[in-house]
Amino acid sequence: MTSNGDANMNQTEKMTSRLSRRSIVRRSAMAAGAAVLAAQTTRAPAQQTGTMAGRKYRAFVRFNNGAAVEDLTLKAISPRQVVVRTEASQCCYSISGQALGTTPFTPARVLGHGGVGIVEAVGSQVHRVQVGDRVIVANTPQCGQCYACLHGRPDRCQMGTFAGEPLAAIANMKDGTPVVEHNNQGGFGELMVPWEEYCIPVFTSVSPVELAMLACVGACGLGTTINIAPVEVASDVCVLGCGPLGLSAIQGARIKGASRIIAVDPVKYRRELALKLGATIALDPNVEGKGLVEKIRELCKGPTDRKLSGGRNWTAANNDRGPDFVIEASGGDQFVPKVEAGPDPTGILQLQQAWDMVSGTGHIVTVSVGQKGNFSLPGGQWSNGHKNHHPGNMAGTHTMRDMPRFVRLIETGQFDAKSLVAATFPLDRTKDAFQLVADRSIIAAVIVFS
Repeated sequence: MTSNGDANMNQTEKMTSRLSRRSIVRRSAMAAGAAVLAAQTTRAPAQQTGTMAGRKYRAFVRFNNGAAVEDLTLKAISPRQVVVRTEASQCCYSISGQALGTTPFTPARVLGHGGVGIVEAVGSQVHRVQVGDRVIVANTPQCGQCYACLHGRPDRCQMGTFAGEPLAAIANMKDGTPVVEHNNQGGFGELMVPWEEYCIPVFTSVSPVELAMLACVGACGLGTTINIAPVEVASDVCVLGCGPLGLSAIQGARIKGASRIIAVDPVKYRRELALKLGATIALDPNVEGKGLVEKIRELCKGPTDRKLSGGRNWTAANNDRGPDFVIEASGGDQFVPKVEAGPDPTGILQLQQAWDMVSGTGHIVTVSVGQKGNFSLPGGQWSNGHKNHHPGNMAGTHTMRDMPRFVRLIETGQFDAKSLVAATFPLDRTKDAFQLVADRSIIAAVIVFS
C-alpha cells in the first residue's frame, strides 16, 4: 500500500515534471524569438552595468567664460535615470551661442540637445529601455502621465526643463565642481545620463549619424508638416528658412503630398538643397525684397477667383490668396553669417511675413528661436479672423509614437537625413563643428564617438 504522504510526493513530482517541461518549452520559444529579433535588428552590446558611480568619461562642458572638453567622474544614477554610451549628437544652431560664448556661465553644463547611443545601465524604476538597446535621446521628453501629455501635447511634457524640471547633477569635474546636462540630456559627452522619459528605443540598422538628426531638428521639422498642423494632399506650403529644421519641414510636406512647396532662404547652397529634397520653387528673400509676400501669395492664388466654383478671393484686402501652410524656421541670427545674410537678423520680419502671406484660412507653424523684438498684427484679424497659428517646441511630436515612424521614413528613403549632415567631427573638435554651424557654412554637423 502507498501512504498518503507517498501519494502526495508522487503527485508533487509529477507536477514538478510537467512544470519543468513547460518551463523548458517556454524558454526555448523565448530563445527562438530572441534569435529572430536579433536577426532583424542591430543592437550593439553594452559594455558595463551597475550604478556607474565613479566611471570616468569626457564631455564638452560650458562653464565660466568658455567651453572645453573636460574629464568627468560619473555620480551614481537615480532610480529613473539611464546611462547611454553616446554614438552621435547633432550640433544645433540654437545653442551655438553657448558653445562659442565667453560670458560667465554657471552651473557647469554638458551641452547637446540629446543624441543617439547604447544603453549601458538603467535605474531600478526604468521600464522603457533595457541594457543593450540603441536609443534616441530626444530633446523633449514624453512621460505620458502629466497634464500636457494627457491632453495630446507631449511636446510640452512637464518633465522638460522648460516646464520647470530642475537640472540634475550627474558628474563632477576634476576639482569637484558638479556638472549638469543641457535639458537633462547633454549629447556632447561620451556618456549621457537622461531620465527614462527622454529615451526612445529604436530597432534599426540606420546609422547613428542619421538617427542623430532626429533627436532635435529633424523631428521638429518633420513635426511642423506632419504633426502639429498636418499638411494636406495637393496643398501649397511655404517654408521660411532652409537650415536643417526647414529642410526637414520641406521633406515632411513632400511626404504628405503637397503640390507646391516654396522654399525661402538667402543662402544659395541651401536653396539648391531644398530643391533636391522636395521644394518646387526656391526664392531668395534679398532678391525679392518687399515684394516677397505678394509674389508668394500670387503663386498660391489658385486657378480661379470664381467662389461658387471653389475659387479663392483674389482682390479683397484680406483675401484668401496665399499658401495653405507657412512654416517659419529661420529665427534670429546668433552670429553674423559667413555666407549670404538675410534681410533681417532679428528674425522679426520673417514672423510678420508668415502672418501676412498665409491664406485667410491657412495655418502658420512657428518653431524657430532667437528672435529679438516684437511685431504687430491687426487686432480684428487676431480676434475675429481665421488664420491659425501653431507655435511649438517640437511641433507636436509625440516622441514615443513618432520617432519610430521617422526612423521608418529614413529606412524607406522618404526622409533623407544623410543629405542634412555636411560633416562629422570627433569630440575634441566640437568647437570647430559649432563654428561652422554658427557661420552657416554648412547645413548640419554631427559629433561622433568611437
